[in-house]
Amino acid sequence: MIKGCTAVLIQLIFISIIFASHATASEDGPAVAKVPHSLTVDEVVLAVEKHYQQLTDLNAKVSQKNYLKALGRTQKYEGVLWIKIPGKLRLEYTTGQLILISDKNALFYSKKSEQVIKKNFSDFAQMNIPVAFLLGAAHIHDDFEILQTGQKSPYTFELFPRRPGAAMKKLGIQADETGRVRLMIIFDKSGNTTEISFSDIQEGTGIGDQLFEFKAPKGAEIIEQ
Repeated sequence: MIKGCTAVLIQLIFISIIFASHATASEDGPAVAKVPHSLTVDEVVLAVEKHYQQLTDLNAKVSQKNYLKALGRTQKYEGVLWIKIPGKLRLEYTTGQLILISDKNALFYSKKSEQVIKKNFSDFAQMNIPVAFLLGAAHIHDDFEILQTGQKSPYTFELFPRRPGAAMKKLGIQADETGRVRLMIIFDKSGNTTEISFSDIQEGTGIGDQLFEFKAPKGAEIIEQ
């Protein structure tokens, strides 16, 4: 049984929700073409999509804040994210929790509870894992309705899922002038929010496939869903 805050976190991780340009190896690397300030929000979204169409791989530091409405409190987590296109993601928290996606298979591991949860999905949207949004950021117009929220800047906007029955209510995005996603805020239908910010982004470094493999520790409980 998943207990306490671990259960709440795993549940929140299942709530809905890629960075990068192949032209740069890191944030401080070669310059990337910037989006002109005069663009509309639709043009900014197109720039974001183009940015992620060029992605090969990335890694970044993650700062995450989960607001749990039922408990009336906010939990904070730090971790490291790795992504490799197509379809591979690893998010490792400093708390000993791990999210691993390889193709259409997802794995959740908690060191504290000594449990491994495995799930299979038909697509990334069905996974309902916040950072998994980045695996489909090259196709935002296909999956979301778009609303600009900041009149002073087109780089802050909200996305509303087109698919009926989606677990998330909406997704707030803050991008920079290169089209890179810097901040995501996921709103679910129960009033919970997950805020994820990205820093120290490195791209196109040649991440190996072995990083997305996982061998369960001896004695860990394995749950297939």
